[in-house]
Amino acid sequence: MKKLLVVSAIAALGLTSAALAGGLPEQMPMAPAAMSSDAGVYLGLEGGWGATNWKNFADINGTVDGTKNDSGAVGRAFVGYDFNRYFAAEVGYSYFFNQEKLQASAANRHKVKTSVIDLLGKIKAPITDDFDLYAKLGVGYLMSNVESDGTTIATGFNNNRDIFNVAFGAGVDYSVTPNVIVNLEWLRHSGSPKANTASDANNYQPYTDAFMVGLRYKFDM
Repeated sequence: MKKLLVVSAIAALGLTSAALAGGLPEQMPMAPAAMSSDAGVYLGLEGGWGATNWKNFADINGTVDGTKNDSGAVGRAFVGYDFNRYFAAEVGYSYFFNQEKLQASAANRHKVKTSVIDLLGKIKAPITDDFDLYAKLGVGYLMSNVESDGTTIATGFNNNRDIFNVAFGAGVDYSVTPNVIVNLEWLRHSGSPKANTASDANNYQPYTDAFMVGLRYKFDM
């Protein structure tokens, strides 16, 4: 019996040594955690105060005496895509609800309606987890429709003046939730150069400014 116990103990020690020599079993690899992403499509609306700056129009032929209502409410709808936390791109449409009045004569006024389509790149600088500063730069297609209250369009005007222009702006974003973001921004569309000759007048398109508060929803990817 003693010999049997000794042999059993030696065998047990041998198995234990062999197990230790092989090392402890490796830990099973864990499934990789899902990586968070700041990419996503967003939709939004903005509204505030805008100026079409027709008051800066210098009438070459002396037919326009003044302008009224070249500032007022503006609204913008847009769709965009966040590539990451730092870069985005968006397409927007803005409409200036004020319709400026260009006084050509006592009996002939011109009403101007202004809107713009733009394609903008957006560079963001995170300040905190919830706040971002940003700048925008891109191109716009500025559209002004000129209608006369009289029988004719005064010299220096045509019915429509539509031009491509440089657009730029800046603002701040605040994330209420990861999907709901509010913003405050200034956006300018540069228009065309100031008219210096009579032949320039029909192409003159003043720059626009918009100061807006916005709300957008970002879809999860």
